[in-house]
Amino acid sequence: MGRKSGFDRTKEERKKLSFYKIFQSADLSSESMRAFPYNIVKSIPEEDFCYKMVIKAQWGSSWEVEVSKNPRFYYMEKLGWNQFVSDNALGGNEFVTFTHKRKMCFHVNIYEQNGKEIVNPRKPVTMASASRSRKEQTESIYKDVKKEEESCESMEEIDLGVPKKKAEEYKTSKKIKSKKVVTDVEEVELKMRKKMKSKKVVNGVEIGESSRGVERIMRKKKAEKSKTSKKKRKQKRKSKVENGIPEFTITIKKSYLKFLAIPKDFVEDHIRHESKMVMVHHPDGKGSWKALCLVRKLRTIFSRGWSKLAREYPLLIGDRVTFKLVEPTEFILVKSKKAKEEITP
Repeated sequence: MGRKSGFDRTKEERKKLSFYKIFQSADLSSESMRAFPYNIVKSIPEEDFCYKMVIKAQWGSSWEVEVSKNPRFYYMEKLGWNQFVSDNALGGNEFVTFTHKRKMCFHVNIYEQNGKEIVNPRKPVTMASASRSRKEQTESIYKDVKKEEESCESMEEIDLGVPKKKAEEYKTSKKIKSKKVVTDVEEVELKMRKKMKSKKVVNGVEIGESSRGVERIMRKKKAEKSKTSKKKRKQKRKSKVENGIPEFTITIKKSYLKFLAIPKDFVEDHIRHESKMVMVHHPDGKGSWKALCLVRKLRTIFSRGWSKLAREYPLLIGDRVTFKLVEPTEFILVKSKKAKEEITP
């Protein structure tokens, strides 16, 4: 048989301990990009696991990367990770698979956006050349703008055909006119102030205004106070974080067996404003379920896949459950209280 295709190889890698990442230029060094999937670290044997990993390319190059842990997940340190990214000039939507071979040694296969596998090392783009090209661009733009301004000024002088003396006379007359306008405005303001002083004012309302007008002003003040108090309440309100892990607790109702509404505080603090698939794990490793986190203006819910989870976990009406966000798209679901026996549907 001939050489195996990239698709066949990725099928084989799925059977082994492997994961993938897509390298978009926006977030190459972010913590979520450097994070290990929850299931991978859990599945590596204890004798193989250590806090130093090796990333190895198929052409022989390798990179040592330190591994660290925060309360939520294991992740790769920036120093070695950034070296791997820059050496392979990643950031153009490449699809990269990481397959664990032995003792924290991961073999990588890199595929371009068009699906073609990279089998030879790329030439990395150096920071110096990138900054030099940006500097040259800004200088050329600045020169072009300066030329345009100069040409516009010369065109104006030609079109007007006004001698310098006349232009200066025109400027001085303009200044005199503007001074006159200012003095006129000042006189009007003085007259208005005198009128205001002559009128009696009580609580910001002139005597002589109707009682209806007073009520309207009082209503406005109340509305402004309520708005400010609401803003303060919003600033104080934050979702619960236990031991560095964000979480929310909820009691299962009848409707929650079909779909589950996620609290607004938690959504604002920890979930980006876009729908995505998430994984929900049993704390004892009895199962994992996929569910769609559907983000809408009014509320955010777990929809597709949630009813299957509720059936298989199982969840019952009256159960008190806690969701712990261990990774950006992974939760652990803990049932902290047994269902009440006597609950009528």
